[in-house]
Amino acid sequence: MKIFIIPSWYPYPSTPINGTFFKEHAESLAEAGYDIVVVAAEIVSLKSYFRVHKDLGTRSYKEKGVTTYQCLAVNHHPKQPETFYKRYRELLRSLLETAIEKEGKPDCIHVHSSLWAGAAVASYNLGVPFIVSEHLKEFLVYKGFSSFQKQLIQKTYNKASAVIAPSSAVLNRINQYFTIPKHSSTQVVWNMVDTDFFKPTKKKTSSSRFTFLVVAMLRPEKRIDKIIEAFMPVGNTHLAKMCIIGDGPEYKKLVETTKACSVTRQVEFLRETGRDAVLKNIQKADVCVLCSKMETFGVSLIEALSCGVPVIAGNIGGTTDIVTKENGILVPIDNPIALQEAMKEMVEHPEKYNAKKIRQDIIRRFDKKVIIKQLELIYTSVCEK
Repeated sequence: MKIFIIPSWYPYPSTPINGTFFKEHAESLAEAGYDIVVVAAEIVSLKSYFRVHKDLGTRSYKEKGVTTYQCLAVNHHPKQPETFYKRYRELLRSLLETAIEKEGKPDCIHVHSSLWAGAAVASYNLGVPFIVSEHLKEFLVYKGFSSFQKQLIQKTYNKASAVIAPSSAVLNRINQYFTIPKHSSTQVVWNMVDTDFFKPTKKKTSSSRFTFLVVAMLRPEKRIDKIIEAFMPVGNTHLAKMCIIGDGPEYKKLVETTKACSVTRQVEFLRETGRDAVLKNIQKADVCVLCSKMETFGVSLIEALSCGVPVIAGNIGGTTDIVTKENGILVPIDNPIALQEAMKEMVEHPEKYNAKKIRQDIIRRFDKKVIIKQLELIYTSVCEK
């Protein structure tokens, strides 16, 4: 079966972590035997020009069994969403026509996010069924979309053969605010994890300090400053430490937060973002923490759990599909005392969590082979229609 994957954002040389999930998703499908072609058009902000200018234009390449057609352009209309979308739609259509001409027509198309790829694909008359997977946190935010964006999302659903959500929370909001036509279907398909890669080390390095790990983009909605503040008394009382992996606009502010909390020696920042660096530090950690203001899923949680490491997460959004009493603690996101108590509980009672059982549960629910089987059923159903 030939499947075109059309993501709304995707990695390119100057921003290799942009949409890595979509790239890994495509590679996993290719590994499973599908003929996968990625068609990725993206328009970036004008302020990004000097960072991305070498990547502007169109290119094609093949990597890990996936043929990719990619186009990157600069947005010259930052305050005109209708004009932006019109240009994006034309850009993607041209790239898609090139891909079809060279690779042949696909059996089905899997779009990642209605905004903007889903809306664009829905506007074309390709005669090919398409599925849309949603990922944006705005589905979980009150009035997260503008009227124009809501119109585009609804137009996408009107044409889609299936709508996939990454968590129960996102699917509930889709059903609450949008109309799914009778010819379509909705389903939760969780994000996958490569459990062959994310696995415990054979011999864990012993450490005199209990280690909390945070893996996230350093952005305001990740609320890492609140994690640092909650860690302060726990770190001082129990001689614990914290490792924060990621980069982003909040880096300098978070460094200042560690100074204000007097934990600069106990909090380490690693601005590496590759899978190898993440795995190495998960394997050395005792707990992984994620307490975002909003989370559609929580990939870092299943990566940690796949290594047998328990988690602490905010009780909101997609994390509620992941965290159980056996593998971690859910805390109210606006309750710093609850977060602090959860950290203290982890330090004082690590015996409550069985690493082997935690990993077995993740393999059963989130392993890429399990998720691909779910997708296979959807692809087959859509193509048969």
